[in-house]
Amino acid sequence: MICNCADSSQAESPIPKPISLATINGRDWLVDPHGNPFFAHGITHASNNRNAFDFTEFSTACKRLGFNAYGYGCPPQLRGDMPYVESWNHLVPISTYRDAGSFHFIDIFNPEEQKRLEVEVKASCKKSLQNPENVIGYCWTDLGAWPLDNSTGNNWVDFMKSLPANAPGQQAYQEFVKAWKDDGTTSQDEAFLRLIAREYFRIVGTANRKYDPDHLIFGDRFSFQTFNPAIVEEMLPYVDAIAIQPYFMESFPQQKLDEIHRCTSKPILLCDFAIRFQDGDKNISAWKLAEDSVAAGKAYAEYVKAALNTHYILGVFWCNPVDTPKGFGKAGVKQGFFADGLLSRPGLHDTVQELNDYREKQTPQYAE
Repeated sequence: MICNCADSSQAESPIPKPISLATINGRDWLVDPHGNPFFAHGITHASNNRNAFDFTEFSTACKRLGFNAYGYGCPPQLRGDMPYVESWNHLVPISTYRDAGSFHFIDIFNPEEQKRLEVEVKASCKKSLQNPENVIGYCWTDLGAWPLDNSTGNNWVDFMKSLPANAPGQQAYQEFVKAWKDDGTTSQDEAFLRLIAREYFRIVGTANRKYDPDHLIFGDRFSFQTFNPAIVEEMLPYVDAIAIQPYFMESFPQQKLDEIHRCTSKPILLCDFAIRFQDGDKNISAWKLAEDSVAAGKAYAEYVKAALNTHYILGVFWCNPVDTPKGFGKAGVKQGFFADGLLSRPGLHDTVQELNDYREKQTPQYAE
């Protein structure tokens, strides 16, 4: 276990500055508490309870390869070790990959739900402030089923319409319908969905900023399929940057990311990404599997270098440390960066170590 216990006999150290953003020579960078710019690169889901590895060994393995951060899903044992992304995904469980038993919308207009959200956001902020120098920022709901037409077959507007007559959400909907005027630019359901988003982001965003006013906020994590410009526009007042989770495609989606950056005018964190590859007879899902770990390493290095060559991407995080079940009742393997026992993947690890060396050389030494 990694221990970060301070000597109580020593005088208390001053509170460190939080990780921040800076624009240097026209490019957006994260900046650590000492004023050093960095491009975050690491591995998500280290706290996955299906993982079985020693955290100290995991830390050593990550640093040996040149990783400089952990993504979201960072366990308490690693939060004092390197920068990490704070996140939650249970407050509003509408992720498109959830099964029917764990997926549900909430009545966001209900004062009781609003209070619950504020209390739980406060608890997450309190937990993060135990290692304030390492918190890169906050992510909220992951791949939410925001579009009216999405892969779950359900949407938040239909849920509100189904509520009892005395429910706050139903009352809000009826009041909206009475006041709504068709301007020919959007449907009634789309307009009400935006009102739902406005309330959701107001509650969560205000609470996040209230209980941790200093750290960065990335907001909901979006894929290209769940990114809805009208919804994201309601989130923008509460966030400093945008969290995007691209699907596992072999080439860098420059055009799509450029569009998102133009739409939001904010830096982007690629918060969960990998190049999946063929590995024996394992059932691994991906848009297109690389031939092997060597090919995956080459494609991944090209991808991250392309991200570095933009002026707005703040970091990239590989999805999953080791092989795990896919979860939520889904068959197959969620492939990891390390083989069992945190062993090296042939070709992949050497390439990533070279990539991290390249990343260091491309990083400015000090913020201006």
